[in-house]
Amino acid sequence: MEPGSASKPNPPFATPRNCILVVEDEILIRMMVSDELRDAGFHVIEACDADEALTILRSVVPDLIVSDIRMPGSLDGLGLLAAVRESFPMLPVIITSSHLPSAAPVCDSATQFVAKPYRPEGIIKAVRGELAKPT
Repeated sequence: MEPGSASKPNPPFATPRNCILVVEDEILIRMMVSDELRDAGFHVIEACDADEALTILRSVVPDLIVSDIRMPGSLDGLGLLAAVRESFPMLPVIITSSHLPSAAPVCDSATQFVAKPYRPEGIIKAVRGELAKPT
């Protein structure tokens, strides 16, 4: 064992590069976005709500999160965003919704809003843009 390595925890799972966590309760939308992102070369993890996303985030830290606002469960997308900001303040997040006014107050430099309905190429462009930003 190398000196000092005992104090550095290893992540439970190695996260592939260009890993996107898609959080969407509408299964058809989630499947469409996930498939399009995979076809564009991204590794995608899917969650049906914020609770499942938080469970995933305990073991995997993606490069970016794409999340809807309105979802069932103990947290909506804005609650998920607040939880992510506590633990991963600079993790890029793309918030999607057909209700623009509810997202405006929480958008910061690491958060982008994409209005629904959107075209898959619009999400791909937004993801690529966020991942290209300097950290």
